[in-house]
Amino acid sequence: MMKVTGSCTVFSIPTDAAGSGFLSRKASGYMNRLATCIDQINIAIGKITSFIILPLVIIIMIEVLCRHFFNAPTTWANEMVQYLLVAVAMLGGGYCYAADEHVRVDIIYHRLSKKGKAVVEVVTFFAVMSAVIAIVGWGGELCYDALIHWKRSSTILEFPLFPSMVLVPIGALLIGLQGFSRGLRAVMTLMGVDPTQQKKED
Repeated sequence: MMKVTGSCTVFSIPTDAAGSGFLSRKASGYMNRLATCIDQINIAIGKITSFIILPLVIIIMIEVLCRHFFNAPTTWANEMVQYLLVAVAMLGGGYCYAADEHVRVDIIYHRLSKKGKAVVEVVTFFAVMSAVIAIVGWGGELCYDALIHWKRSSTILEFPLFPSMVLVPIGALLIGLQGFSRGLRAVMTLMGVDPTQQKKED
């Protein structure tokens, strides 16, 4: 928008009624709903994944009892624990990101302003996506090879490797989606929209 004041021409950024700068209320609403939808997907998957912890603990207890009390270690427990740990780590990664529980140097981050934190989130998004693309590409190739040749573990169980290997690219995609969600909210902040306030209005 251009305003003429005396002999000077002043350019101002058009805003909607909510004063959201570059973003209209409708656009910011769409962005926030998309980010919220991604959050809910990762939170739901994380909660479902948490139920894997119980059988994981039970299997470990069985192995400990058999090994130390009956001197008869199992031939399957260690392998099953590894598969379950892969599931927990990969499927829970997106949930951990949504809950803001990944490792970060908080002593620096918390000293930043809202827009400073938003800049960090945007930079983090590009770093995360670089890793996600690499993991999905590499993991996808390994999964395809394991499926086509129906590869099995070299242990006594001869368990198919595809089910556990496919969790790697899936988990990376979930983390990438969550990074996209956080990146959207960071962009909203940089453009003058408060995502938390927008969420309440939605």
